[in-house]
Amino acid sequence: MIIFIQSSFPAVELPKVELFSFDKLVHAGVFGLLAALGYLSFINLNPESTFTRSPYVWSAVVCILYGASDEIHQYFVPNRSSEVLDWVADVIGILIMLLVIRYFLSKRYKMFRKSLA
Repeated sequence: MIIFIQSSFPAVELPKVELFSFDKLVHAGVFGLLAALGYLSFINLNPESTFTRSPYVWSAVVCILYGASDEIHQYFVPNRSSEVLDWVADVIGILIMLLVIRYFLSKRYKMFRKSLA
């Protein structure tokens, strides 16, 4: 919801299109956080849920589709731009976060492990 609200505000000026910029790092960070929260939500659902059986996949799918819908939404907001590279930065942030959870955080922190109950 916060991402949608923030992307609804018109930009003060049109952004420069760059391959790598601070803006892309922000996109990756915000969507990486969204993926982590999505993953935590999916692993805490009912154990028989389809989402609980594949939390990495579902978190990636939902977040990637949300990133695409956010870029489409920004196309219709005055003085905002809709960029494929922003969406690519979103996807990279999502995938990096899910890999970090899978290979590092889930081994060290109990909150990132599926509950067996």
